[in-house]
Amino acid sequence: MEKSYGIEAARAKLGDIADHVRTTGQVTALTRHGRTVAVIGPAHAVQPAGSVEVRLFVGDDDRTVVLPAVPRIGESFRIETAQGDETHWIVTNVQWDLLHDGETAVNVMLDPYEDYSAWIAANQPAPNQK
Repeated sequence: MEKSYGIEAARAKLGDIADHVRTTGQVTALTRHGRTVAVIGPAHAVQPAGSVEVRLFVGDDDRTVVLPAVPRIGESFRIETAQGDETHWIVTNVQWDLLHDGETAVNVMLDPYEDYSAWIAANQPAPNQK
């Protein structure tokens, strides 16, 4: 299979390209006018091209950090404290703010992993119930 495809040609072969990528681990480029505009590859092999500044709300604390991508609800964070302890958090909300001056902000709310897991267990029906 090719290492790159024009974006129009790739439309008809997307399923085949995805299967090839999954089985071989090879990253395939999608091009427009000969320039790479996107890539298809195994999730662990394709890294985001940029970084995103987000404001993390961690309990009573908030901090601005740069992440490789906007986290999704349900993803977990391991945060090391100044004392070297580790705490585990889970993303419970992602809020995009579009400000009047054209600026944007991404706010990510984290809850303690244990509290969230307990809430899910308490609010999710048992596997044999519907």
